Amino acid sequence: MRDVLERMPMSRLREVAKESNADHHPEAPRVFVNRVLDIEVERRTWYAHENPGFQPFSSTAKLGEHPGGGTAAADPLVIAYDRGIRVHTAHEEARQFLNYARLTPRNLLAALIQAAKTDRRVSGPWGKSYDQIADDCGTYAQLLGFSPGMMSGKTLVCFDMIQHESGWCERVESRHVVPLFKSGQALKDAAKHARVQLLLLTKL
Repeated sequence: MRDVLERMPMSRLREVAKESNADHHPEAPRVFVNRVLDIEVERRTWYAHENPGFQPFSSTAKLGEHPGGGTAAADPLVIAYDRGIRVHTAHEEARQFLNYARLTPRNLLAALIQAAKTDRRVSGPWGKSYDQIADDCGTYAQLLGFSPGMMSGKTLVCFDMIQHESGWCERVESRHVVPLFKSGQALKDAAKHARVQLLLLTKL
């Protein structure tokens, strides 16, 4: 049955995932959440980078050609341009669902990192261990489209209350250098928390 769910269109899968649906399948919410996160990673790491300077090929090379040769990685983008496709409907549906879920940026980042690492054959930055990613989380946050200021990975903005002798309280901003995730396990725990929230929302 999982194979059937994997091939199901997003809108139909969303309906089957709802517990109130007569055709509800218990595995459907998990498949839906996995697909939403995979599609969002794809949108953020590939399709969203259509601005000048972000294409994975040289602007002076032939269409889709990497500097130094080799066009395999750029072929999907070339095909998308040929067809006039920028962002597929499924990308927008996934984005809207995640916006509606209102996950904290930290938990959303963790879930997207985990989704990007699901393929064990992956190499490069996504092939690193969770502990290595946690140590350099700001870089991964930027790869996934988060603001560098919001997800620096090293600085936490805190607000302290100072009470003066007159009784007046002043709110003062202070900055503490702390990791966004203390370890790879903390990153995985945050991803798990995000997935639980998404699964509960999917069943509604």
